[in-house]
Amino acid sequence: MATSGMTVDGGLPEYVGRYRVVDRIGKGAMGVVYSALDEQLGRRVAVKLMLADFEEEPDMRERFYREAKVTGQLAHRNIVTLFDLGEDQGRPFIVMELLDGLPLAEHLGTVAASTLDAKIDLMIQVCDGLQNAHAAGVVHRDVKPSNLFVLRTGTLKVLDFGVARLAQSNLTASGVLLGTPEYMSPEQAKGQKMDARSDVFSAAGVFYFMLTGRPPFGSRDLRKVLNGIMNDEPQPLGDDQAPESLRKVMAKALAKSADDRYQHCAALKEDLEQVRRSVAAATSRVAHAALDRYRKILAVIEERREVGRSINVAGIDASCNEAIERLQSRFPLFAAHVNATAIAEPMDRSVANAALEALQSRHNAEQAALAALHDQAAATKKSAKSDGDRGGFWRGFIKR
Repeated sequence: MATSGMTVDGGLPEYVGRYRVVDRIGKGAMGVVYSALDEQLGRRVAVKLMLADFEEEPDMRERFYREAKVTGQLAHRNIVTLFDLGEDQGRPFIVMELLDGLPLAEHLGTVAASTLDAKIDLMIQVCDGLQNAHAAGVVHRDVKPSNLFVLRTGTLKVLDFGVARLAQSNLTASGVLLGTPEYMSPEQAKGQKMDARSDVFSAAGVFYFMLTGRPPFGSRDLRKVLNGIMNDEPQPLGDDQAPESLRKVMAKALAKSADDRYQHCAALKEDLEQVRRSVAAATSRVAHAALDRYRKILAVIEERREVGRSINVAGIDASCNEAIERLQSRFPLFAAHVNATAIAEPMDRSVANAALEALQSRHNAEQAALAALHDQAAATKKSAKSDGDRGGFWRGFIKR
């Protein structure tokens, strides 16, 4: 059996341990990740081949297995499943479930992650996975976007539990800086002891990235990043990025002192769920206000039709039908719920606000068109009355 030292076309190893390599799917500071086939069980897996060499770091073998075994006991829908671990020519490797989806940073660019509600759902899943690990006594120590993966089903997976702790014992290539510092907690940046509250801070840093598209303390200058983590507050979130309730949660989770933070991910999750409920309630109110405005526009259009018919305005039916079709085309969700008591489909807060604003503008325009028709109708009646009065005058002469 070929090993990691023997490669096939493209520079890939033919096997890592007993796993036949299919393709390379990622590379980081800690090692290389391959998609591979477990020929004994006939299933596809992901194999992470570490850059460490047990022959150079013999003291690390026992620790690697101990940490990996603890990680392997974490069974949760939001934690990647670890199947196996071993060595290949002195280099450790971990075998995990092969995931079908996108890394978090890429997933955030999709339509599925475009709403605030979708982002909060991902935040809650991160908390679920971390809380499960913390309950088992495992602290991640390296929570960052590249260690979060979203399946096509929408389920989020936390990756690389235990790897950061292994890395602290020099189980890596010499001279390689492990990971990136943007999401470190202040105590981690200071080299102090870490616990679950460090993961809370790092998770909140990821949440900030999810809301803004940037790390909370920058990413270019290492010295400035570390100084910012220890001493500065991140740029405040805007109203368009997060409601006040979520901004308060973020501020607490990003507190410099671990004692001032959420003490457990479960508490952070609880507040995030409360935010989600309050956001949903506020969005629902706006959405239903928009639906009410939609109905009022239809009523104005129908009144315009009646007034136009009463004074024989040419093409009034075609004009009103066209206005309704344009309204239905632009606001299909409201068109589908025009006779419903409630909107069944969830809406994003920004979408609901934009819809209400657009419908208000459309309502004003339709009311202006109706007012113009009323003026026209009044003028027509006045003209008809004037003509009638003149006719009565001449009829008086004729009668005499």
